[in-house]
Parts: sequence; structure tokens; C-alpha cells
Amino acid sequence: MTLTLVVPTYNEGENTALLVSEVLREMEKAGRKDFEILFIDDSTDQTPVLLDRLARENPAVRWIHRTGERGLGTAIVRGFSEARGSIVAVMDGDLQHPPSLLPAMMERIEDGADLVIPSRFLPGGSDGGLTLPRKLVSLVARLLARILLSRVRPVSDPTGGVFMMKREVLEGVVFDAGSWKILIEVLVRGCYARVVEIPYRFRARDLGTSKMSALAQMDYLRHLLRLFAGLGPGGRTVPCPKTPVFDRLPS
Repeated sequence: MTLTLVVPTYNEGENTALLVSEVLREMEKAGRKDFEILFIDDSTDQTPVLLDRLARENPAVRWIHRTGERGLGTAIVRGFSEARGSIVAVMDGDLQHPPSLLPAMMERIEDGADLVIPSRFLPGGSDGGLTLPRKLVSLVARLLARILLSRVRPVSDPTGGVFMMKREVLEGVVFDAGSWKILIEVLVRGCYARVVEIPYRFRARDLGTSKMSALAQMDYLRHLLRLFAGLGPGGRTVPCPKTPVFDRLPS
């Protein structure tokens, strides 16, 4: 099974090189060779220059620079369509999601999971990298998703932003991509039989600045409401016959 790691970037600068270095090291330690790192970049700074250099230096790195298009959600969906792997993962480009998660997530997929979600809220996990205001925003976001969307309720961390799945989970899905929390739309509209959560420790950001904004929060709320009401451009082109089972595994 081959892996495509989709990494959306916007003015991440040197974080991109650090991320590539960590991913290569962790995958080499695990003996994993069949993978690619796919950056979907909307940057307005020198990040494209750095990505071009990384791609020339590392055959595992690809990048696509978008012009005239913005949004973390749409960047991730573009990554889904461009991915070459039979397994697709999503990870932020700011190093708050540790690349050491990738081999463990792949093991869960190979053991039969369709979707693997690292969680800050299982024993062994931590959201310690967030400030108190960000923790409160994250808590409200999770509660709203659980209240409105039944398929999200069994998941302890549906807004974490890092996940991995078999490619067939996406088959038949037309994405709304109305916010940066695409995992929630995958949970609502994807086709899967088994979801596994594993703990992880969220890392504080070392370089760059957070992309969180009031506008992003409003986009998230509108996205939830459209998913709840079944409105908007997204949906499924074919029914999914699977009934999902949710597991939580220790570290």
C-alpha cells in the first residue's frame, strides 16, 4: 500500500523543510519507502521557492502552487484529487502534528481500519500546545459538531486536522470544502466500515503564525450548518452500504 501525505501550506516558510526532514526520518526508521509528500500551496511569500528546492532534492516530494484560489479545505480536497497513493493522509504544515504518527497510522490501516484519527483526548494524548483561548475555541467547535452531526459523535477529536484513510473512503464524495475541518465532512459523507482513534500529543508551533481567524471560525460554523441541513454543493454520488464501527486504541 502506498501513502500520499497531503500538506496544505500558506506562507509556512522553513516549516516545510523541517516537516520533510521529519517525515523522511520517521518513514525511514519504520522501513517505509512507498510514500509521497504532496504540498498544496497557496503562499504569497517565498514558500514556493523552498518547495521547489525540496522537490528537486527529494523524489518523494511534490508540490502544486494554486493561484486565484484560497482556503485550507479546498486545498486538501485538491490534494485528494492529485494523490497517487492507495492511502491518503492529511497533516498541517506547521509541525503541530508530529510526523512520528504516520507509521503507526499506516499499521492501523493495514490491520483493517478504513480511517485512522489521532486524538489529543485519549489517554496518552495531549492538547498542551494550545493556549487557553484556543482550547476554548476547540472545545466549542467539537461540541457543536457532535450536537449537529450524528456521525461525528463517537469521535473524541474530530477537529484535530490530522488523519489517514484508505482511498476508497472518498469514492462517491463531492466535497463542499466550506471550512478547514475537512475531517468532519469525511466523517459525514465518506464510506467506511471501521474508524480507529489513537492518542497523540499536540505540539506548540515554533515557526510562523497561526492561520486561525474569526473568519475561519465563521466558515466552520456555516460548514457545520450546511452539513446538518444537507445543503450546499457537496454530497454523495452513490449510497454507502457500510455501517461504521468506532474503536479507540491505546498508544
